[in-house]
Amino acid sequence: MNAATHEVVAREGATPALVLAIEPVPGLRVYEQPEELRRPGDDTTHPWRLGHHSGYPMAAFATRDEAVSAAHQVAHFADWTRSASDLRTDPAFDLTGYYDRLEDNTRGLLIAK
Repeated sequence: MNAATHEVVAREGATPALVLAIEPVPGLRVYEQPEELRRPGDDTTHPWRLGHHSGYPMAAFATRDEAVSAAHQVAHFADWTRSASDLRTDPAFDLTGYYDRLEDNTRGLLIAK
């Protein structure tokens, strides 16, 4: 997988940052949280992110491979190339199933909006 520059938002209200990200599943990006955006605690132990192409993170992982595996675990839950607002308002999107899949099949930490 080739890495490309991607804009991410570390947390609500934060200034977006540019990172190198890969796209293991269309619409989902995996990248390392930039050092300057990390907070003590989970950001230190879980610096790898699975994020939506909109720039928002979805889950945090200890390794890149764990984040890539998680992308494949949730690939079928939605057309991740759609906008974040479309996904949030789509009644057919199984948010509980998505959360359960990540919690049951990965060692990641969910990132709530």
